[in-house]
Amino acid sequence: MATEAYAEMFGFLKKYDVELFPIVEGQLFQNGEPLEGVEIIREATYDDVETETTVTGVSGHFAFPRWRARSNTPGKPLVEARLRQVVAAWYQGEFYILWQYTTDQITPEPMIADLLGRLDCDIANEQADYYFPISDSPGFEHIIGSICKLKP
Repeated sequence: MATEAYAEMFGFLKKYDVELFPIVEGQLFQNGEPLEGVEIIREATYDDVETETTVTGVSGHFAFPRWRARSNTPGKPLVEARLRQVVAAWYQGEFYILWQYTTDQITPEPMIADLLGRLDCDIANEQADYYFPISDSPGFEHIIGSICKLKP
């Protein structure tokens, strides 16, 4: 009982809000033509690996709502937690990475939310790494792997 009181007092058991993903919206194409009926997988790795799926509509459009979790990990001493986000398309037996990103942030990041809210993806594109400056950390960059056209 005393151990729990000390843990609560020092934050070991306190639950924090963790934003696993902001709203995700986009379109999926193949050589400019919309792809309908393609499974889109959204995976978040923080305390555990969790996934959600949806399917593209007639125009290739897909969307996921904001995804949050409660976790005591941010209050644990000496833990350097990372959030890994992946959005992938499963098409004709192959995965296409629409979004791959790792961060130590557990609160919404405006640039990331903006990019994830307007994914323009074509499976004919080669996967590339995109580098965007982190506004509150000069000299550091967000690094995102994607086949989508990402523009700030």
